[in-house]
Amino acid sequence: MRSKYNLWFAIGMLCFYTFVSSETVFAAQDDKDIALIFVTSTQQPNRDVMALQEMLQVYTSVDVLAIEEIEEQMLKRYKRIVILNAYPTVIPEKALAAVNHFKGYAILIGENALQFSPFAKWQQGQIVELRSIGEESLDNPVRWKSVLPSADFEVVKRASSTNESYPFVVKKNNWSYIGDFVNSGTLQYQWPTLMGDLLQLSKPQSHPAFIVLSDINMKTDVGKLEKVVKAFTKNRVPIALEVTPILLDEFEKNIYYLQDNKKLLSYLQKLQNEGYPFILSSTSPEKSLDYLALRKIYPSISRDESSLFKGSIQDESPSLYITQMDNHTIYPMTVGTIPDTDSNPLYTVKRKIDFLLQVPSSIIGIQYPAYVNASYVQDLVDVLKGHPQIELMNFRQTNQQVKSENVSIVQHEDGEQTIDLSFSKSERLKILFDERPFELILWILVFVVSLFVTLFFISTLRLRITLRKRLFEERKTNG
Repeated sequence: MRSKYNLWFAIGMLCFYTFVSSETVFAAQDDKDIALIFVTSTQQPNRDVMALQEMLQVYTSVDVLAIEEIEEQMLKRYKRIVILNAYPTVIPEKALAAVNHFKGYAILIGENALQFSPFAKWQQGQIVELRSIGEESLDNPVRWKSVLPSADFEVVKRASSTNESYPFVVKKNNWSYIGDFVNSGTLQYQWPTLMGDLLQLSKPQSHPAFIVLSDINMKTDVGKLEKVVKAFTKNRVPIALEVTPILLDEFEKNIYYLQDNKKLLSYLQKLQNEGYPFILSSTSPEKSLDYLALRKIYPSISRDESSLFKGSIQDESPSLYITQMDNHTIYPMTVGTIPDTDSNPLYTVKRKIDFLLQVPSSIIGIQYPAYVNASYVQDLVDVLKGHPQIELMNFRQTNQQVKSENVSIVQHEDGEQTIDLSFSKSERLKILFDERPFELILWILVFVVSLFVTLFFISTLRLRITLRKRLFEERKTNG
């Protein structure tokens, strides 16, 4: 009887475990947040879709889906949806039914709005040329097919042409509509917060920031650079040093090597030993990397994208965030450079930082050229420390990897670097010859002449010894 009881108990526990496991798996599958659905003529995500994905990922997880693959069961896994309509088309019936039955927060952007049931009572308006959206003026007019929302929708933001204004962002309960995704000018700083508010998402507060001392090359004034480095270090602000080891001066039609400025090279080697991070700036990354590594300076990041580096800093990146692309980390220079001027050089920097602070979790990347006066450092530090949400990054405390044929640099979060160099003697000679052919030829001549002199001396010495020996033997023989 007891064994029978044990059997039923075991079966019951197995059923309970199976039920709990299936519920856990189901919950894991349902642990989705935003479905970003795109409607494009190519059935592929375009630039606007990728920009939306990037800004929404700051808040939460995002799946990007084509409208053609949407069905009702699929959308039940998500808490929120965003639909970007890039061109007018008939929405597939399955997708239309799935969206109409969706119960979470939803945003519809662009065309095709009247096909969806929340907007079925709206009227199509005329095509107008918008000059501004909300408080932001547009650099160029935008042609927009206007809509006339029903009276039960709340107008959140209006857009204006030359003479009239139109409802552009409206909402009702959990549904919102945005007339068009114009992601340019100062508007790009407005969208992330607006999207987060409409979707009821918690806003991240911190902003990573970095400072790069740029334009360091053979012509750099070591004294001026040292003052700038000391000013930042005194304020405990981490910096990275961007070095151009081989400078091609197109105006002078000449090539300058870092070693031509021996004081600068020595100072940079000292900073490397003290743990400062280095950034490589070069049109020939592998050659320049070899050059620096042979002189015990180990850059961990590239100024522009390079297959040798896992991390890069980019000027022209449209992104406002640290992004990952094909196992490559991109740090956009969002603020730009400190101008070399006596007339309020930090004005544009402060203005750009204020814009970026409106964008949740945006990165603040600042370039401080080595030739700019160190007197501006304190003002810049005061601006950064005046915003507690700004968190200064130290690139030496990030995971980075650099790999070329001759150089391997692995950087760890604790600041340690694992260096592996595999230059052969012939490669070292070749690199030296490429950099200083005449100097190398001169040293070869010196070596050859020295070798001949040495051989002549040895031969003369040997001859004298031989002659003395013969003279001694002749005297001994002749008595």
